[in-house]
Amino acid sequence: LAPDISAWRSLLVKSKMSSSGTVKSYNAHKGWGFIECNGQDIFLNKKDLRGIIPEKGTQVTFNIVQEQKGRQANDVTVIMNPDEACYLGEIKSYNVSTGFGFISSEAFPNQDIFVLKSELPEGQGPQGAQCKFKLIMSERGPTAKDVWLLGQASDQLFMMKQMGMGGMMGNGGMMGNGGMM
Repeated sequence: LAPDISAWRSLLVKSKMSSSGTVKSYNAHKGWGFIECNGQDIFLNKKDLRGIIPEKGTQVTFNIVQEQKGRQANDVTVIMNPDEACYLGEIKSYNVSTGFGFISSEAFPNQDIFVLKSELPEGQGPQGAQCKFKLIMSERGPTAKDVWLLGQASDQLFMMKQMGMGGMMGNGGMMGNGGMM
């Protein structure tokens, strides 16, 4: 018997149809969460968010793909006011001496986001650290505000604060490297 190609094509077309739902949960530190769509949970991975971090209750549109572990969203579009949006980035550089640095983000390809020490947790910006931030336009161009470190960098900062060593991450301290982080 020959395989039923028309049924296979129909399944392919259905899997590419856009769905809509609401973010049920999302953990920026872990990079995943769930979308509620027609009473079912759909897995949401940071790689499909193009540098945006959704909050619980945010509306999204997406395609559903069947992965080995279940249904997953891809080609996700987050529907929100840009003034309220949070973004995922990586601290590209930070200079303790000058008190500023730059963040890169998939949400703003080929665009450095300026960041001041005052917007970083404990004034710390370890190079390569994942971060969550909001964006404003300033005289310096795109500027990060309300920056939060994510993952390992967040854990390290928390441990240092617990040990009373918050200021030792930069400028030759425990995580510093001559002022440039």
